Amino acid sequence: MKSLYIKTLSYSMLILLFMSCKKDETKTVAGTGTAPAITATTNTLVLKMADSAATATVFNWTASSFSYNAGVSYTLQMDLAGNNFSKATEIALSNGLTRSFSVYELNSMMAIIGAKVDVPNRIEVRTMATISSNYAPAYSNVLPLTVTPFYVEVVYPALWIPGSYQAWAPDRAPKIVSVANDKSYEGYLYFPDANTEFKINIAPDWNHTNYGTSSPGTLNPTGGDNLKAATAGYYLLKANTAALTYSITKTTFGVLGSATGSATTDTPMSYDPVTKVWKVTRALVPGDLKFRANGTDVISYGSNTPADGKLKLSGTNIPVAEAGTYEIIFNVSIPGNYRYTLTKQ
Repeated sequence: MKSLYIKTLSYSMLILLFMSCKKDETKTVAGTGTAPAITATTNTLVLKMADSAATATVFNWTASSFSYNAGVSYTLQMDLAGNNFSKATEIALSNGLTRSFSVYELNSMMAIIGAKVDVPNRIEVRTMATISSNYAPAYSNVLPLTVTPFYVEVVYPALWIPGSYQAWAPDRAPKIVSVANDKSYEGYLYFPDANTEFKINIAPDWNHTNYGTSSPGTLNPTGGDNLKAATAGYYLLKANTAALTYSITKTTFGVLGSATGSATTDTPMSYDPVTKVWKVTRALVPGDLKFRANGTDVISYGSNTPADGKLKLSGTNIPVAEAGTYEIIFNVSIPGNYRYTLTKQ
């Protein structure tokens, strides 16, 4: 009996000790910390490439504290207004209470979150304070910004297209590019005269391979005749240096969609050889639109989703929210970096 009593007493003490530990553990729950307050030195920003190294703005926030005595880490969150930070990009900041952004850094952030270039974007910023993934974070106030980012050209593998239309100068020749880096290249070229002749060079000189042709649609890396465009105009040139093939398609562009009043009939656009863009000024209504060549959907451009000013082959129709007269610009002059703008007049 004495032995049974001692065992029972020992077991009871263990239970009490375990309950005491659980009770003490409950006391260490951090709870939600105090919300930091965030400000910016500049809230309206028009970013310029020439100022890339300059400071755009500086974010400052107050310290947050939690009931549990632990180090607090901060994360800056940035997103387009209206997203409720569902697609926010984040920058971990450890325990600092300030973060400056150069013009180049902030412009890069705008590209990541999908801001449109050359127009004001409503942006929201907040600070998230945490001590552990086990505890709920504390969020600052939502800080509104208005940011106009600039466009940065992406550089892709290229071929140069010297020809009679530009005095056979490969160092100044337009390029076609391979966006996927798969030996398949394309780009648009304007030939002002009929019977334009040209070559396709792998470098901006005559010291490397320059492709001619020995039969229609094929490339000859060791010589052959010059490639030709029979009539003046704006052409889509494609070349594949693995398959040794090419195609050249004359194009004229138009815009159509519910925003123009017709989803079947194109509104013609005019090409400006000085600015190298297609454009038209037209009344639009709420709806959407797209661009296409030669009145068919074989070569048709929409945008990304959400629309971001970048053209995408067979992409989503571009939304128009408000009625009004717009200058519509379609720009495929920089290969691989095709863009559009809709500017309300």
